[in-house]
Amino acid sequence: MQGYATTNFAVAKSKKNARLLIPKLLFAPIILFALVSRHIYEEGGFWDTTFAVVAFFFLTVAALGRVWCAAYISGRKNAELVMDGPYSLSRNPLYLFSLCGYFGAGLAFEKLTVAFAFVALFWLLHWPTILAEEAKLRGKFPQEYDDYAKAVPRFWPRRGPMNLPQYVTFSPRIFNRAVLHCGFLMLVFMLAQIIEYFQTVGVIPILFRNVP
Repeated sequence: MQGYATTNFAVAKSKKNARLLIPKLLFAPIILFALVSRHIYEEGGFWDTTFAVVAFFFLTVAALGRVWCAAYISGRKNAELVMDGPYSLSRNPLYLFSLCGYFGAGLAFEKLTVAFAFVALFWLLHWPTILAEEAKLRGKFPQEYDDYAKAVPRFWPRRGPMNLPQYVTFSPRIFNRAVLHCGFLMLVFMLAQIIEYFQTVGVIPILFRNVP
């Protein structure tokens, strides 16, 4: 019986790893295109600098926002219906900040084409997950979730005061892992700048020029 349970756990873990890996593989063509393409904007010009600044801003917002969400949901997800902090403004604030991160990551390559491709891929990969998680919570907390859904938008934040509890208890292990992952977001900006440098000095060949 124990061996059967161990096998089931291994299979479930394998499926989860595959589910997490496949979306990452979908980014490969976009990143490859960013590697071998050069933007149309003047280097060091207005739009080139603006895109870099805006990309850094969105990546910072994404990193801080995800840490903020992690403080409220780490260890509480699925165990209870979290409706305070950022979750009192949006039912999916973690995904909202992730969207900011996707857009910022794409714009870090200073190409609108790559930024919009990242955003499109975000919706393709995460919208079904958002709906599935919503159905799961509604099945687990039927009346409570229905009332919550009537008061708080699914994605874009509502206007109004935020519900702040006096204390929040979270899992340090899960929270620390979330903070580490958020730190990786800022590395995207550094990576994009390094790629641009290697393109400039000719280490990385440019196959597509004048990309908007």
